[in-house]
Amino acid sequence: MKSLGALRGGQPEKKAVVESEPLTGNQLEDLLIEKIDQHLQERNEPVYKKVDYFRPSSTNQCARYWWYMFDGVEYTPSFSPQTYRIFDNGHRVHDRLYEYFRGLGILVEEEFPVSNDDPPIQGTADGIIDLDGHKLIELKSISAEGFQYRQLSHKPSDDHIRQANLYMHCLNLDSGFVIYENKNNQQILPIYIKRDDVFLDKLFKKYRKIYKAVEDGIKPDRPYKRTSKHCARCDLADLCWSEKEIEQEYEPF
Repeated sequence: MKSLGALRGGQPEKKAVVESEPLTGNQLEDLLIEKIDQHLQERNEPVYKKVDYFRPSSTNQCARYWWYMFDGVEYTPSFSPQTYRIFDNGHRVHDRLYEYFRGLGILVEEEFPVSNDDPPIQGTADGIIDLDGHKLIELKSISAEGFQYRQLSHKPSDDHIRQANLYMHCLNLDSGFVIYENKNNQQILPIYIKRDDVFLDKLFKKYRKIYKAVEDGIKPDRPYKRTSKHCARCDLADLCWSEKEIEQEYEPF
């Protein structure tokens, strides 16, 4: 139906256009953060994993975690956008330190695969430098608080000790460095460590026991409480605890 204006030979009536208010500076800031976080959150997609080896970078996972990984499991990572930024920053730290070692002429290898047959182990070592002989390097970026603690104790974290020892064993190296960088001011702390074969023997006994359970089709019991820190940071916790079993707490094998 024509409008009254059109019937009278005039111009059609114009519809009112509602203009939205421009975003404020604070709203634009929040919008930018939201878009970055959404982009990073997209990395948390379902993934299927099935392995036939232990990984040095996951040395502190319980026997049940490894049973799932050897058997094959689908799960969705739950890393926060901030955690992904921490990961990405760590990669950049690696690149920069490699550049320093390369400039010094002491970088022998960087980010290369290593393996062991019994127990089965595969991973990627950060590198080897030639400093009074070949030495392993493991590169870590940590908070100012963590850095200060490592300075006072002059000892790598337990996870990093396990990881470095496994790499040194696979590479037949006697010693190496866990090198920490302070995220706040880029201060560097190299901590020299020697390969501990007694420690490795104990760790390998644990791995062989887990691997035999996998071969025998025996699922290990849950070693921790649901509220433990171990379960809180495990991507397989929901799957693990969805299975009805009696809750127990004892040392993992």
